[in-house]
Amino acid sequence: MWRENVESTGDTDVGDTSMDPAAQAWSDFCRTLDAAGQEVLRTGETAMPVSQAEGLRYLTRLLRSGVEKFIEYSDPDAPFLGNVYNEKLKWGLDNPDSLYAMCNLHGGAIYEITGNAGSVNYFNFTTAQMSPDAQYRIIGVLDKPETILDEARDFRVVVGGERSDGNWVPLPPDANSLLIRQTFGDRAREQPMTFTIRRIDEDDSPAPMTMSTAVEGLVGARNFFERTSRTFLGLADSIRQHTNSLPRVDQEFMLSLGGDPNYAYFWGGFLIDEGEALAIHFSEIPAAENWNLCLYNYWLESLDYTRGQILMNQRLAQPNPDGSLTIIVAHEDPGMPNWLNPLGHKEGAIMSRWIMPETVVEPVCRLVNLDNADRGHLGQRWPAAIS
Repeated sequence: MWRENVESTGDTDVGDTSMDPAAQAWSDFCRTLDAAGQEVLRTGETAMPVSQAEGLRYLTRLLRSGVEKFIEYSDPDAPFLGNVYNEKLKWGLDNPDSLYAMCNLHGGAIYEITGNAGSVNYFNFTTAQMSPDAQYRIIGVLDKPETILDEARDFRVVVGGERSDGNWVPLPPDANSLLIRQTFGDRAREQPMTFTIRRIDEDDSPAPMTMSTAVEGLVGARNFFERTSRTFLGLADSIRQHTNSLPRVDQEFMLSLGGDPNYAYFWGGFLIDEGEALAIHFSEIPAAENWNLCLYNYWLESLDYTRGQILMNQRLAQPNPDGSLTIIVAHEDPGMPNWLNPLGHKEGAIMSRWIMPETVVEPVCRLVNLDNADRGHLGQRWPAAIS
């Protein structure tokens, strides 16, 4: 889950015109980081201590991500599909069950992706237009079921040019990015995809870096830091308006954030004290390609899934005997299946994703006291068992 919040122009802020371009760009970069970072930290002044501490780390993660995306991986003539997230680089409601690889492309050019699909449960190739006003518009999608693989699960995908009978994704002049999304049913056991991309409509080697491209990359990283931090501050505040509930998210809004058109999304905030539990109930589990439910901190980073169980998915979940499903979020083991541990976070966010569900089932949430909770009723279909 990510959104491009960057106006990639070569312009810098008005400043000391006697400075050379590199010094001016660096000065503008540092000033913007300070101002935007202070704005982020101020919004956490009323947050709990663990959230305030994680705010500093959040700023460093946004900075790392912006530098990688717009300086290291930004050349459309020599594209590099770098992963947007990993275990220690998170922002914007990342999905621990997914890997996202993204690169910038020239609209109207032609590229070739070659690789192997591994054993990953779900994947797609998406081209899009990322606009200066921070809007994300999907141009074309090639989903796993439509992707032609050979016996070894190797593939070749052409991006751009004329429509072909093989694997193909459009890249018209107004498109400028590619995303490869892969989602796992069992990330610990499945083999991820491997791939490389190259431009095939030009034989010239990529040109060396120029001052113009260097400044443009720094401006892109600067704008990413400023605008992404501001966008997700607003989004986090909106999500917290739905405390201890999980309403469905408007699909068009999710697409504008870079969401997958095959997903149904639910999100809300959680506020859970010691001795309490948030019970999240699905009256039935519809057939789906995959689904999960994940816990996030105040800044919309997934909690540290290397330290505890913060995510439930199709493989891990234990349904109730009647076919319903109850997930329990609590600071201590509730003695029930499907326990998610918020790892000391009394406040945060929750997001649930369902890939191509046969039907959409709205979850129902109840905050209960663990000392007097009726565990038998919680493990039955609601609302018959829960008033």
